[in-house]
Amino acid sequence: MKGPIVSIDVSNGNSHFQCFIQRGTKMGKVHRIQHTVEGFRFLKSKVEELAMKTKEEVVVVYEATGVYTTPLQRFLEKSEIKQYQISLLQSAKQRKTEIHNKKTDKKDPESIAEVYYAKELRKYEREADIYHQLRTANRVYEDCLEHLRKYKVTFQSHLSIVFPGYMKLFQDGYSPISLQLLEMYPHPDRLKNKQPETVAKKLNKHTDHSFEVCLKNAKRVIEFANKTYPGCDKEDPWVAVLVEDIHQLQAMIEQAEAKLDKIIKLAKTTPYYFIILSIDGIGPNLASRIIAEFGDISKFKTRGAMAAYVGNDPNRAESGDIDGYHLSISKKGNKRLRCILYLAVTCSIRSKKENPINAFYQKKRQQSTPLKSKAAKVACITKLIRTIHGMCKNGTEFTS
Repeated sequence: MKGPIVSIDVSNGNSHFQCFIQRGTKMGKVHRIQHTVEGFRFLKSKVEELAMKTKEEVVVVYEATGVYTTPLQRFLEKSEIKQYQISLLQSAKQRKTEIHNKKTDKKDPESIAEVYYAKELRKYEREADIYHQLRTANRVYEDCLEHLRKYKVTFQSHLSIVFPGYMKLFQDGYSPISLQLLEMYPHPDRLKNKQPETVAKKLNKHTDHSFEVCLKNAKRVIEFANKTYPGCDKEDPWVAVLVEDIHQLQAMIEQAEAKLDKIIKLAKTTPYYFIILSIDGIGPNLASRIIAEFGDISKFKTRGAMAAYVGNDPNRAESGDIDGYHLSISKKGNKRLRCILYLAVTCSIRSKKENPINAFYQKKRQQSTPLKSKAAKVACITKLIRTIHGMCKNGTEFTS
């Protein structure tokens, strides 16, 4: 790429920028601005000064540093200034090629500019509001899941004191019936001498499960309560702490489910939801979150561009006898999306249905130099990306 640019190294609350007339030709010194009205006004004045000097349109290039870039991104959108984003890995890779490999706030704009001039980048464009809402909702949902995971660790440590071994009694220890039973009888001694029918009736009243299911679970838990040896008495303060944990967990689970329902509802309004949902192993959860992170799939002109966005494209390094194949993936793309697609591939393989993705997995596992399970699944992600791209482009659903 060529032409005048303003290269910006974005930090938390401030940025350093350098104006370039062309590749290797700077205009002025490196400037530092705060992310304030005054700071962005100064940045705009330098963009206009560079445009007047070169008589060409000036674009702004910066690293995509997550939430730190959002004020700059919004300012550029409102000022109608073209912008290009590069990944942190791209600029880091560029610095490694330099003779004096230094990372400083004043030096970084040069590395960012070199990436722009050396690569063909896609101009940043704001997507339709529905995709912006979806991505925001998914990020909030994932934050909620992260808090939930951390709280589960605390809950399990307290449970090990009061009711050791309880989680092994259920396939899902955080299911409504498991938490409800534990809330009613948070200590093994409170279940001793209880009749299974009495516990089942009480459980049936507070859950959506049938009496037969409640009775089966009640018998199993009562039998276990008579065998386990708790680390405290039934009147110990730890029991009250455990009950508080249960209430907090129930509230957090309900909150996460409500956020997921919102994502699914939004995703259903896009043209891609039912297409992606038709793929084996992908349910409403994964389908809606895939759309949330990909955004408008029509923006990807090729399957390769889609794989690069995910960061599942391979690193190529051909030299001498090394052919460059079977190397690690670049990981220069959307980390969240890679995790979601990995889950989708795993679910498809577990379904054991005959389809192109599962057949590709078996091929990679049984080839002359077989891949390990994880590596084969990563390879299947690329297969899934290509499948999604083709389906969404043609408007066709998945067929086994």
